[in-house]
Amino acid sequence: MIETKNLTKRFYSRNRLWQNKLEDRFAACENVNICITEGEIFGLVGESGCGKSTLAKLLLLLLEPCEGEIRIDGQDVTRLNSSRQLMEVRRKIQYVPQNSGSSLNPQMTLERIITEPMRNFGLPWKQKAAELLEIVGLLPEWTIKRPAQLSGGQKQRVAIARAISINPKILVLDEVTSNLDVITSNGIIKKLREINDDYKTSMLFISHDINLVDRFCHSKAVMKEGKIIEETEETTGCVQKFRR
Repeated sequence: MIETKNLTKRFYSRNRLWQNKLEDRFAACENVNICITEGEIFGLVGESGCGKSTLAKLLLLLLEPCEGEIRIDGQDVTRLNSSRQLMEVRRKIQYVPQNSGSSLNPQMTLERIITEPMRNFGLPWKQKAAELLEIVGLLPEWTIKRPAQLSGGQKQRVAIARAISINPKILVLDEVTSNLDVITSNGIIKKLREINDDYKTSMLFISHDINLVDRFCHSKAVMKEGKIIEETEETTGCVQKFRR
């Protein structure tokens, strides 16, 4: 579902941008090669500033790579130019941010928030918000609520409901449990596991918690200073262990 080949993104240092010196560039991602298959939960773990979020933005086509190649569902999407092509790709891959509260419009009801992607893609959306709220473990009558009435964990569930509303093939989950307490975090993880089981949705799960990644993900890679320094295939028994 996702494959990258020698993916590299460099930035200029702010203090010497005007000099445009080659040595003042630094690589947020350097020669990154990952492969995520259909239905796989792939964990990406690393310390803050190692390049995890930059990699996520590259896969979401929010940044253009300096070098390398990105393939999504077999299609080379490295440098798409037309808005129509971008729309087709973005229907396949959706994003759940770390701080979901800041991504929810406070003036919208949950119904409008959750169905916004469906309306953007011209899909039938009426009566769908209640179904999606049930899928993520919230009450269907909450469609009339607004983000200010929700807790942090509930906002995260709304963000997940919004992301899966157009039935994407891939979810990019960026530190979705880092700001939550243990009980709420476990609830979010179990719900993501159910979505993976029911819809075979592939997931890129970004985290700094290697123990959580070991429990939740089928395979993982460790990132440091923009590079993948370690990668493990199928994590033995992770699904059964977490379900217990």
